[in-house]
Amino acid sequence: MNKQLMIILKKRYGLALIVTSLLILVFYGYLGINDVNRWKAMESYYDSEQYIKDLNEIADEENPRYKGLSVDERLALDKKEGLSLFYQTNSYDEQGKIISDSDKDQPYYSMYFNENSLLLIAVVSTIGFFLFFADLKTSFNEFLFSLGVSKRRIYYSKLVLIALPILLSILLAKILFVGIITTGIPAEYVNISMTDLAKNILASWTTCILYFFVSVFIGLVTGNMLLGPLTAFGFCVSLEFFITGITNAWYYFTHATTDVYITGKFFVYTVTKDPISTVPIMLAVVSSLLLFVLGAILFPSLTLEKRGNYLLFDKLKIPFIVAMTIYVPIVLVFSQGVYYGEDQPSPIPALLIYGIITAMIGTYLVFRKEFQEWFNQKQQIKDSIRIE
Repeated sequence: MNKQLMIILKKRYGLALIVTSLLILVFYGYLGINDVNRWKAMESYYDSEQYIKDLNEIADEENPRYKGLSVDERLALDKKEGLSLFYQTNSYDEQGKIISDSDKDQPYYSMYFNENSLLLIAVVSTIGFFLFFADLKTSFNEFLFSLGVSKRRIYYSKLVLIALPILLSILLAKILFVGIITTGIPAEYVNISMTDLAKNILASWTTCILYFFVSVFIGLVTGNMLLGPLTAFGFCVSLEFFITGITNAWYYFTHATTDVYITGKFFVYTVTKDPISTVPIMLAVVSSLLLFVLGAILFPSLTLEKRGNYLLFDKLKIPFIVAMTIYVPIVLVFSQGVYYGEDQPSPIPALLIYGIITAMIGTYLVFRKEFQEWFNQKQQIKDSIRIE
């Protein structure tokens, strides 16, 4: 790494980087302490006279799971479900029996892992997007390019200096968060193994890495002050819907199923006791690496005269329109699932309509300056004819 370049980058980003990393750690520590306090408050309630009073007032008809159980047995059941780190959302019939005996049919739920993953993804995506976009719009790139350092080295230096500390602070924050909760709650109620916790931390961290590099790439290739942020926001918000849409489209066109469709989250965002597949982890890692490499290939060809364009690289114009034309219709048509049968309309017309509209909008956004130049030339020709 170039020493002069690193000194300049540290002066520009150092303070903000330190503050952001510390805030992530402090915030996650605060969340962990809050969840432990919530568990302790629940434990105190179960040991209180008020709880016994409330329990006695609940009739068997109001809560079938209490049917045939004594007060002590009800208390033991509530403690098992209410104080365990995870419990299954079992369904009971009118006789108080669990409707399904299969553990796989019942999802897990936890009141003590409130990670606020949505806020974390928003922060990660924002940092990633502005990593290159901000320097472009503030003309700081002009200064960096004048240093005599290769653009590829600038690209790597910024990612090493900023991406690594941010992503590592997120990993440490997740470890801190889980550590506070699992040590603050008695071991008999921590009904998940350390191995599963580690898998969850790793899986949710790779999800953050994916959103970070997606946002970095969009911030690197877009230059419009309004459309650039909107593109990053729209893509990050719709990414899960696209994965769902792809899966449902596969089911539909291969006739793998007629009435079942996917609606759950594909990527892992927080700690859960549900089984974790290696597919989302591998997809997040491979996609992040591809975006990293593609960014390293594109950044050396960045030119400052196009910094106001929607897309900064001409070679991406056609691929972007094609990708947008495929992406948007799938999200709009298949993200909620499609039932097919004799009485159900085909999704093909909707796909075609959305595809055509999206292609038109995408073409205008990408070639807007070309359209304006063409229109101005036509107008000049008309004006010259009138003068003659």
